[in-house]
Amino acid sequence: MISPFDTHPAIFNRKDGSVLTISRNGVLCKDKTGKVTCDVDFDDVNGLHCSGYLNSNNNYQIIFRGTDWKNLTEVDTDCESRDDCHNIFETKALIAAFLRNKLTADFPANLETLDLPLDYSYLKRKEVRLQNGNLVFGNTSIPIKDIRRVLCMAAGAINNLLIYTSEKGEAKGFFKKLFDKADMTIPLTALTVSVINAIVARNTGHGIDFSRGNNWDQKDSKYVIIRYLDSSYYYDKDGTTSTEWQKMAVERTASYNYDIANWLEK
Repeated sequence: MISPFDTHPAIFNRKDGSVLTISRNGVLCKDKTGKVTCDVDFDDVNGLHCSGYLNSNNNYQIIFRGTDWKNLTEVDTDCESRDDCHNIFETKALIAAFLRNKLTADFPANLETLDLPLDYSYLKRKEVRLQNGNLVFGNTSIPIKDIRRVLCMAAGAINNLLIYTSEKGEAKGFFKKLFDKADMTIPLTALTVSVINAIVARNTGHGIDFSRGNNWDQKDSKYVIIRYLDSSYYYDKDGTTSTEWQKMAVERTASYNYDIANWLEK
């Protein structure tokens, strides 16, 4: 992985006088009087809950979840309305800095050795974890090398990734084949979608399937690529792409023109 946060933080001076500073170590926000309203170290954070991020275009609430998965603190991002683009500049920068901290510069070469919590389902009371070459969700474990297909199901408020160890129509078992039942379903978050996209791209030469819409206002879920993925995640740390799947992942993601480097360098 390469990251602009390796050399400098991103500083957003807002119209209301507040200042948001994002680095690979954490987030600091001060109001117009200089009072600190958010100060969080990524080492104390397991995950991000991005409220409103996939079903609105401004004023998101980012909740930082601690190492016990309880809420630590929160910060509002991209509060100024913009209708001419995906209004995600602060939020996506924060996500990219958080991923740089958690996945490290060795990503994606370290996929088989990472031991990292990815999310926690409060409904099922289970943690999603990448652990020594396995994707673990509660008592279910899948070797990541066996993942053959991933379908994004993004409805806006509730969003999931459906994990399959077989191609469509090739599953063992009549009902599993008939209903295309996933081997595992996990929540879609900044960490899960970025890591799982790398895994399935490495295994198959293509990434997550974002073709499914929400049967309402989105014909597909490719907007998830714009909002969560960044081509910088899939480079080697020296800035090269040493495999064909990495080249594919970089080209696919960069083609949407919403990489953080497009605006952080301006």
